[in-house]
Amino acid sequence: MNSKKDIKILTQLLNLERVKVISHRQYQGVGIILQIESIKTESICPRCGIKSHRLHQNHRYIIKDLPLGEQQVFLEINKRQFKCDKCKKPFSEELNFVDSRRKYTKRLASQTIKEVLDSDIHSVAKKGCVTTEQIERMLKDAYKKSFFTKPLSLKRLGIDEIALVKGKGNYCAVLVDLDNSKLLAILPGRTQEIIKKVLKSWGEEVLQQIEEVSIDLWIGYKNLVSELIPNAQVVADRFHVMTQINKELDSVRKREKRNVEDSIKKTKSQLDKNKYEKILNGLKKSKYALLKNESNLNEEQKIKLEQVKEVSPTLKLMHELKEKIRIIF
Repeated sequence: MNSKKDIKILTQLLNLERVKVISHRQYQGVGIILQIESIKTESICPRCGIKSHRLHQNHRYIIKDLPLGEQQVFLEINKRQFKCDKCKKPFSEELNFVDSRRKYTKRLASQTIKEVLDSDIHSVAKKGCVTTEQIERMLKDAYKKSFFTKPLSLKRLGIDEIALVKGKGNYCAVLVDLDNSKLLAILPGRTQEIIKKVLKSWGEEVLQQIEEVSIDLWIGYKNLVSELIPNAQVVADRFHVMTQINKELDSVRKREKRNVEDSIKKTKSQLDKNKYEKILNGLKKSKYALLKNESNLNEEQKIKLEQVKEVSPTLKLMHELKEKIRIIF
C-alpha cells in the first residue's frame, strides 16, 4: 500500500534534500523501488541563469541507492526537462544527489569507496549492491574530483593502498586526512612518480604544514615523505604493523607444527610419540584462534587457543604480546 503515512515515512527515511517519495514497490529477490520526484516546480537554465517553470518532457530512469537493512534500494527518478523562456532551448534539471550519467547515488559511491578502502573491489562487489565496473568508475570519478582539491588545513596525512583485485598485485594509492577521516585523493597507481605529482600540486605551503604522515612499511613511501614533506614525522600504519606481527606469529606456528611432525616421524619411542601427538593435536587448526582478536573468538576458537597455550609456551607468549600491542593500538 502507498498510504500518505507510508509515503511520509519513506521520504523521511530516504533523507534526500528537496525530494519526496510518491510511491514504492517491493519485489522478492530484487529489493525496494522508490518512485521519487523533486518538490521544486522550476529549474534554472544552465546557459542564461533564468528560472523556468515550463515543463518540456519527463525522463524516468532507475538508479541504485544505499541499501535499507538487507534490502537493496532503487530510486525511480523523474529527471525533468524544462524549456527556457529566454533562450527557447530545453535543458535537464540538476539533481544534487546523483552525478550526470551515473546509475547510482553520490552517497552510495561514497560509502562504497569507504568499504573498498578497508577491503578490495571484488570483495565489495560480491555483496551484490554494485558491480566491479561501477566501483572502478566510482574510483575514477573520485580521482578526478580529488586531484584538483588542495587540503589547506592538512596536518596529519595517511598514505595507503587499495587492492583492485586481492592477491593479484594490482593496487592504487589513496591519500587521507587522518584528523577528519576524509579521503583526499584516489590515484591511478601507487608508484612514487604518481604520488609525487599529486603532492607537488598541493604546493609548498600545504606540504610544509604537515606534521605527521602515516605509511605502510614500504621504504618508497618513506623516501618520498622525506623528500617532499621534511617537517613531518613518519609513522608506521598500525594496520600494517599488526599484519607483520600476525605474519610472524603464524610463521612460528607453522614452524612448530612442522618440527613436531618431524619429531613424530623420527622418534622410535612410543612414549615420545604420544607426547608429540598431543602437542600436534593442540597445534592443528589453530591459525584463526591465534590470529583473530581474542575478544572476537567464538567458543570453539577459545577452547583451541587454550590448547595451543598448553602445548606451546612460545606461541602462548607471542599471542599475549600480540594482544597487548593490539589493545594499545
